[in-house]
Amino acid sequence: MSNGTNSAMNQIHGLAKGKSPVVVMTIAGLLGGIAGYVLSELIQGGDSSRFFPESLYLSTGVWFMLIIAGIGLLLSASQGIIEKNVEKSTSNILTALPALAIGGFLSGAVAQKVYEMLLENDGSQVTARTIAWGIAGGLGGLAVGAGFRSLVRVRNCGIGGLGGGLLGGLLFDQIATDGGSSARFVGIVLIGTLMGLFIALLDAATTDYYLELASGEQRGQQFVLFDNASIIGCARTVAVTLVRDPLVTEQHVRATKTSGGLAIECLKGASAVLINGQSTQNGTLPVGGTIQIGNTVLVLQSKKGKSVRPVGSVAAVPNAGVQAPQTTSNESSRASEPVRSRPTIQMNNNPKQ
Repeated sequence: MSNGTNSAMNQIHGLAKGKSPVVVMTIAGLLGGIAGYVLSELIQGGDSSRFFPESLYLSTGVWFMLIIAGIGLLLSASQGIIEKNVEKSTSNILTALPALAIGGFLSGAVAQKVYEMLLENDGSQVTARTIAWGIAGGLGGLAVGAGFRSLVRVRNCGIGGLGGGLLGGLLFDQIATDGGSSARFVGIVLIGTLMGLFIALLDAATTDYYLELASGEQRGQQFVLFDNASIIGCARTVAVTLVRDPLVTEQHVRATKTSGGLAIECLKGASAVLINGQSTQNGTLPVGGTIQIGNTVLVLQSKKGKSVRPVGSVAAVPNAGVQAPQTTSNESSRASEPVRSRPTIQMNNNPKQ
């Protein structure tokens, strides 16, 4: 990971301390937009293209791939940042990288084609750019969602990227009137910020249940359950990652949403859990109920009702006779070019007459 991306992630950690997921993801989108602008300007070039200068579609594809890489890497890291889990941020980034490369390239190439087609049909530049950026943002958002390993979040990222792109494209010509590098900076940072904001708002609006830590140093930490079924364990690739507990296996419990709570199923090789103090391999966790996995206690909360907190402090009950699981490892020449005569979504070109 580049020093620039590391620096941006450190800024998010500092700015987002104690903030809501909406604030964290909006900050991540803004800093990701800045990172995307820097990557696209340094690697692909500004008013001329280092790669595929003979093809506007391919060069725009490379340009937007770099933008989506900057935005996507920071947004992919946001979940681990919210959960104070650096390893999860790293894992999400590595998972998202292939999708960001392919999705970012396709989104730029397709958006450029749509932009030209709309202008050729005597469409207004503002309308063409709005639609083109919306398409690019939506396809790029789907690529961002891949890093979260959640179909719900893929959907939210796609819709959020579409909304961010549409609004960013609509405002672009109104804000950036001078064209060139400054216009690209405004457009890229705007779409990154709006993508982060809209994705976070969709996440908040489309989820209900979350688990809250009721024991340990990170007491109060919340884990949103996005999908219908979520895996809880110590692996950084699962939906709910519990750290610093040797009695929690990599994939310990499958939690499936029901009308009144969660259906709990201990997975193969995992020790029994305590649901409201009762030991079980399979059971139902109601809203407000507690589940102890290893030495870690969590409370199921619902956004639709008031949060239910245990009275007093919750102390973990030692799991007698449970052996710590065996650990397994799953880590595994710049050529100058005259300014293009064809219109491009990269800058404030005047449409062909």
